[in-house]
Amino acid sequence: MPPIELRITKNVLHILHEILRLECSSSRSLRLSDVVLIAIDFEGINTIKRGFAQKNDCQVGLAILDTKEINKVSPAKLISTYNFATGSPSYLRKASEKFIFGETITIHPSDIVDRIQSFIPPARNIVFVGHGIIRDLGVLRALDFQTPAVLDTFQVAYKVFGFWAGSLSDLLLLLECSFNRFHCAGKDANFTQQRDQAGGDRDTLAILQQIPTCPIPRWVDLEVRAMEKREKRRERSRKYQSKTWSKEKQEKIRAARKLKKEDITNILF
Repeated sequence: MPPIELRITKNVLHILHEILRLECSSSRSLRLSDVVLIAIDFEGINTIKRGFAQKNDCQVGLAILDTKEINKVSPAKLISTYNFATGSPSYLRKASEKFIFGETITIHPSDIVDRIQSFIPPARNIVFVGHGIIRDLGVLRALDFQTPAVLDTFQVAYKVFGFWAGSLSDLLLLLECSFNRFHCAGKDANFTQQRDQAGGDRDTLAILQQIPTCPIPRWVDLEVRAMEKREKRRERSRKYQSKTWSKEKQEKIRAARKLKKEDITNILF
């Protein structure tokens, strides 16, 4: 079966419904019944377009959904997410800390195309998905990557809501989907893929609607973590200092703490 030949199109909603089997139609195209959706996102776009001339800091994120598995796998496991990164040790560390769907894989810039290609199953119809995907398509062209069919969730959202929904975070807020901070390629790809599964086939629709409501892995804000570490250091410092205080000073501090505790109790009760 030859691959489907689609580009960014105005008929995105109808095509998406056919791919996900959300329309009860006897005339459904066979070429749209064997699709693997791959959400793709790049970070460090200019670095890639400039051929890594000045630095190597970039990320490639993939979130893959095989439509054949929709009725076979639990919603929480339908999307497989990957994050690849190149660059300096500090950049790689930050990329790894931000990715919440697994381990960030360090690769060489020359391996980017091969890595993407390795996740594209042969003899299947592939559709790349992105939110405002035109930027990512520019990167793929710079990498001389042959782009398959494309669906843009930016256009899908317009067809659904009748207005331009804005950024990916704006759209996820509108749809009440769980998410956290962006600018991690794999994480952004996963959230884009979740957005693409919004609405036929009632059983299929029910499964897809569960994907955005699945709890996302716990992620700790790096700034919050740093603040907590500083506070712990201050606490340890106070305990060390207290050992050098005189007995008289220690008694005064205990009395002040007791008085403060009594004042709080009086206010509350």
